[in-house]
Amino acid sequence: MDFVAIGCGPYNLGLMALSESTKLTGVCFEERADFNWHEGMLLEAATMQTHYLYDLVTLADPTSRHSYLNYLKQAGRLQTFIVQESPTIPRTEFNRYLQAIAASLDTIKFSHRVVDVRPAQDGFLVTVATPKGEETLSTRHVVIGTGAEPLIPEAFQDVIHTSSYRMERERLLEKDRIVVIGSGQSAAEVYLDLLSRSDKTRQQIDWVTRSDVFESLESGKLGEEIFSLSYVEYFNRLPYAEREQLGKSFERFRNGVNPETLRAIYGALYHRTADGTDQATNLCTQIEIERVSHLSSYMVEGTQQHSGESFTNEYDAVVAATGYRPRIPEWVERFDIEWEAERLWRVNNRYQIATETRLTGSLFTHTNLEHSHGPAATNLGMAVYRNAIMLNEMVGETVFEVAAQRPFTSF
Repeated sequence: MDFVAIGCGPYNLGLMALSESTKLTGVCFEERADFNWHEGMLLEAATMQTHYLYDLVTLADPTSRHSYLNYLKQAGRLQTFIVQESPTIPRTEFNRYLQAIAASLDTIKFSHRVVDVRPAQDGFLVTVATPKGEETLSTRHVVIGTGAEPLIPEAFQDVIHTSSYRMERERLLEKDRIVVIGSGQSAAEVYLDLLSRSDKTRQQIDWVTRSDVFESLESGKLGEEIFSLSYVEYFNRLPYAEREQLGKSFERFRNGVNPETLRAIYGALYHRTADGTDQATNLCTQIEIERVSHLSSYMVEGTQQHSGESFTNEYDAVVAATGYRPRIPEWVERFDIEWEAERLWRVNNRYQIATETRLTGSLFTHTNLEHSHGPAATNLGMAVYRNAIMLNEMVGETVFEVAAQRPFTSF
């Protein structure tokens, strides 16, 4: 086996799709029974934040059968897609596209959980728990795609994370006082969804964030050139301290909200107050929430970051849009990995994790990359380039030409 991919999110799904046009043999193991992408945020009105051509394969191989356009053709929706004239697409449809690709690949094994990876003489030994029991196979390379898990502060008791919002929505809408805590696209979408579904005669829907303003996502064309190979290579070459400092300047790319979503929220608020009554909602910025305690109701406590005034409100339900953290497998402790900081491994420009002892194969990763590769680490389009680079490395020659993709900006 040339490679084993661990975890089947969009990144490793794209890897398996692209690998079809190489001579490599590989398999992807996923512990879930089927594919579903961000199930808790598959809201009816939600759209992707990226262009439809940022699919699993197009940037590396526009002729691939796994392109989004080919999916639309097979689904009988290509002409209607063209007529609607929008570069952004429904998130539910993108999820259906991903599911279709997953179903078309026999190299993806669901209900298979990787329980151990060990260094071997010619690569790695990978132990997998399957429905029929454990099995171990030998592989030259391993690709980590274990994704991220919800990050909920320890001081937040019994809150609902946005990752499970869709599943909890009906129960939430039975409550009279609801607050969304956090900033960014997920927070905005959940707030808008609750706002549009609530009854303002009896329900209070609040949105509280520590951000100074409800920030719009950077959408300038030149600004978006940080999502380019040139910028990623530049960022990766910098010392860790410089990368850490630069990362703080990318809040608009991480926590910004689509301008369309902000316009929809503003429009909803305008219509909500058109009859002259109160909006029955509070939008609070610059509030650092420090504690959420839960007894019969939720007590939400925090501090206004600039005035120092205390913030205390009581609610019947709390939705936390508090982000995610990398899910790092326990078996990585077997390897003497070079850590740049606590739980932040050193990764080179070929997406290989650095180890003190030289390995006979490569330990590639999609996971835990923002500190080493910047905001492009979580960009769907850049994941296509990342997969192309990994596959080129495995093959030992240039199968996918990506070096010619240069931005206008020099880094």
